[in-house]
Amino acid sequence: MSRLASVRVLLTGLACALPAESWACAVCGVPKSAATRGILPAVVLMLVLLGIVFGAFIRFFIRANRLKHQSGGLDRVRTSS
Repeated sequence: MSRLASVRVLLTGLACALPAESWACAVCGVPKSAATRGILPAVVLMLVLLGIVFGAFIRFFIRANRLKHQSGGLDRVRTSS
């Protein structure tokens, strides 16, 4: 058995040996708790803000690419010579 295969077997064995409760955080484990109800809007807000930032980032590059192709690059720029 190669070294990588033995590491995979060890990690798979450890993952299967852990109880199911260890995969969720304490907040997610109790869905009706006050902490869960309080943190859910914060998580949603962070996802919305992340989407806005990524959208603006992508939009910047799309607009920059369109403007580059519409202007014809620097070929049409007149210089005073």
